[in-house]
Amino acid sequence: MQTLRRVGMDIAAAQGRLTQEEVLYIDTRVVETVNPLLIGRKLFPVFTLPHAGFMTVRGYKRTNMSAARISLYGETGGKDRTEKASFDITVPVIDKEFEVMWRELEASRSNGVPLDLQDAENAARKVAEDEDKLLITGEYTGFRALGVEGLATSTGRNTKASAGAWPANALTDLSAAIAELETDGHMGPYACVLRSAWAAKLRALVSNTAVKWIEVIKDLFTAGIGGNGVYVSDSLFTSTAATTSALVLEPSQENFELIVGRDLEVRKQEDVRGNLKCVVREVVAPRIKRPTSICELTGLT
Repeated sequence: MQTLRRVGMDIAAAQGRLTQEEVLYIDTRVVETVNPLLIGRKLFPVFTLPHAGFMTVRGYKRTNMSAARISLYGETGGKDRTEKASFDITVPVIDKEFEVMWRELEASRSNGVPLDLQDAENAARKVAEDEDKLLITGEYTGFRALGVEGLATSTGRNTKASAGAWPANALTDLSAAIAELETDGHMGPYACVLRSAWAAKLRALVSNTAVKWIEVIKDLFTAGIGGNGVYVSDSLFTSTAATTSALVLEPSQENFELIVGRDLEVRKQEDVRGNLKCVVREVVAPRIKRPTSICELTGLT
């Protein structure tokens, strides 16, 4: 994530309240708080909009052309085109407010100690949690998100029932999910998203060995930032808010991307009492182009 910009400040008022060092300190603490939480950003390539005014953007779900032809002279080519089914995506604002009280600011300066930014960190954490839910799951029962679909709720995704009894059947389940993607022409590399409870089962040892189940499956998954391939996020839910699913997917810009209208920022405004009213916010949405690049494993036990 890029360094936060100094934006949204009432310059005449706020420059008198915060020094450049204080602004940088607040922004840095916010970035340090959210970076470990944003699992979705390790999977989604980024598409940046020209500005944050776009409240909807258009997407296209693509299907394949007819088969190529083999001939002696190459004169029998067809002229069909890829079918593109258009759909509109709402691009929401995710935001959370916090305050820096004027007496805390005075105390920090007088005593030469850093500002207490627990409220800023908590606000940033709430924004990051909602972003991850939006990207990884999308709207589900109990989480309203303007109807935005994420990886786990995208219409047209593959689904595969789990054989159950994890971790013993984890390799069988994940291999079957990869097979579903391969059938649709998605040849990898792949990534896997698990909730922490299922990832914990994979840290158990295979019977009568010193090998963990996570080591057995890790060679299947190499996609995503860092090439780790297996990502743990408790932002993964089914459409009905169940916690018994996992995702296997093929990340690429061709398949899905993160639309960014405004990257994470902290806006600051001094009120009449000298307190700083602040908000952490961003403008983002997932755009799923090829839902067949996603396979949801359901009914894990």
